[in-house]
Amino acid sequence: MNSILLNPDGDFVFEQGSFLMVKEDEELAQSVRMVLQTALEEWFLNEEFGLNREVFLNKLFNENEARDSIIEALSLENRISLVEEIKFKKVGRKLLIDLVLLKNDNTSLLIEGVNLNA
Repeated sequence: MNSILLNPDGDFVFEQGSFLMVKEDEELAQSVRMVLQTALEEWFLNEEFGLNREVFLNKLFNENEARDSIIEALSLENRISLVEEIKFKKVGRKLLIDLVLLKNDNTSLLIEGVNLNA
């Protein structure tokens, strides 16, 4: 699958007047970032798309609930068969995650430093 490349702010990336494209693992990683950075029910065309952020906003962070929320959000991505690993990193006031995903072709994909914006 091919998609238009997005910068970290979610804007299209242009070069010499043309959109830059991403494909394969880069496109899947971009798609995963979009799912996790979108609040559940935020996108009116598909209210099941996105991450339930309520568990991330509690005063006492529950890592198990956060994992469940991430796995549930990624369950709509049909190219992923399993979320193998989730690591949480607190950097200042930001919560970043590293993911290891098992794709349907039985290869793993590492995605590092996803900012949950929560």
